Amino acid sequence: MTRDIVDGILLFLSLVIPLIGVFIFCFLDRFVDKKRKNIFMLLVILVISHVLQNYIEYFLTEYISAVTARLFVSVYGYSVRPVIIALFIHLVSPNKKHIPVSILCAINFLVYTTSFYSNWCIGFTPDNHFHAGPLRYTCLIISILLLIYNIVIVILEFKKEKKKNILIPIFLTGLVVAGILIDIFGYSYITHRVDYITIMISIATLFYYVWLHIQFVYRHESDLMAQQKIQLALSQIKPHFIYNTLNAIQDIEGMPENAQNAIVDFSKYLRENLDFLTASNLIPFSKELEHVRKYVNLEKLRFEDKINVVFNVEETEFLIPSLSLQMVVENAIKHGITKKYEGGTVTINSYKNDNKIYIVVEDDGVGFDVNKVIGETHLGFKNSRERLRHFVNGDLVIESEIGNGTKVTIIIPDKKEIINNEDNNS
Repeated sequence: MTRDIVDGILLFLSLVIPLIGVFIFCFLDRFVDKKRKNIFMLLVILVISHVLQNYIEYFLTEYISAVTARLFVSVYGYSVRPVIIALFIHLVSPNKKHIPVSILCAINFLVYTTSFYSNWCIGFTPDNHFHAGPLRYTCLIISILLLIYNIVIVILEFKKEKKKNILIPIFLTGLVVAGILIDIFGYSYITHRVDYITIMISIATLFYYVWLHIQFVYRHESDLMAQQKIQLALSQIKPHFIYNTLNAIQDIEGMPENAQNAIVDFSKYLRENLDFLTASNLIPFSKELEHVRKYVNLEKLRFEDKINVVFNVEETEFLIPSLSLQMVVENAIKHGITKKYEGGTVTINSYKNDNKIYIVVEDDGVGFDVNKVIGETHLGFKNSRERLRHFVNGDLVIESEIGNGTKVTIIIPDKKEIINNEDNNS
C-alpha cells in the first residue's frame, strides 16, 4: 500500500469518524430540542455524503475514466453544498421557514442539472477533462449569498441576548469562507482528495454541536435566574408574614394616621414584590432601598423598639438585582436581632471605593456559624450570590460570629456597562 493511499485513508477516517460519533451523540442527546436535533442529524448525513463525493470524484479522476459517473458525482457535490449551508441557517433559526434559502438551493440544483444535456454549467470531455460553462460559478455565488444570509440571521436572532452567542456561528461561517478562498487560490498548488471547503464544513459541523449545547446552558442559566427571582419575591409574602403584619396594624389604637400609613406601606410592599416577578432583572438601588424601608417599617409595627435600623447611604446611582438587599436585611432582622431578647441594630451602608460599590449590612444579633448555616437562609444567600455574579459580575461575602452578630457585604464593580447589562441578560 503506497503512502498516498495511506494518507488518503487517514484523512477520510479523521473526517468521517468524528462526524459519525457526533451523529450518535446527537441521537442520544436529551437536551437538544427535537427540531434542532433532526436538522443536525440530517446535516451530518449530508456532510458525510459530501466527503464521500469528494473521494469518489478523486477516484474517478485519477484511477478510472468514467465520464458519466463523474458527471453525476460532480453535480451532486455542487448541489449539496448550498443545502449544507442552508442547514446551518436552520440550526441558528429553526422556527422560521427561510423561503429565500430554499429558493436559492433549488435554483442551484436546477442550474447544475443542465450539465446532463448542455454545456452551460459543467461537463467533461471524452478524455475525462473538466469543462466549465458560463454558469460554472453558480454554486460559489449562491454559497456566498447563503453565508451572508447566515450572518444576518445570527445577528438578528441574538441581538437581544448575550453577545457571545453570536461569536461561534460567525466564526464557523468564517471557516467555510476560508475553505472557499483556499480552494479558489490554492487548488492549483496543492493536490488533495477533499476540497478545503469540505474539510471546513466538517469542522464547522462538529463545532455547531458544541454550540447547540452552549445554547442549552444559556437557556438553563436564564431559567435558573428566573426561578431564583420568583423564590426571592415569594419568600417576602409568605402567609405568616401577612398575618403578623395585619395583626400588628389591627393592634394600633388611637393613632389612625399611623394605621393608615402602615396600610399604605403594606399594600405597596406586596405590590412591589409581585411586580418584581415580571420586572427587569436589574433595578435602581434607590428603588430597592425604598422597598427595604417599607419592609423595616412593617417589622417595626410588630417588634417596636426591639428593632433599630440605621441607613448610612452614600452611593445610590447604580443597578442591583431585585430583592438582593431585601433578602439580606430580612435575614439580619429575622435571624439576627429578633432572636435576642433585647433586640438590636441593623446598619445599612453603601459607598464606593477602588472602582467598586459596597453595600454592607451589619447587625449585632445572635450570629451563626457560616460553615454550618443550612435551610432557607443558606438558599437565600446562595441564590443572591449567583444572581449578583450573573447579572453584574458582583459577589456577596458573609462574616458572622456566634454571639457577636453578622456582616454581609455586597460588592458590585462600578462599571458604566452594568447599566446596560440588564438588557443583555433579561
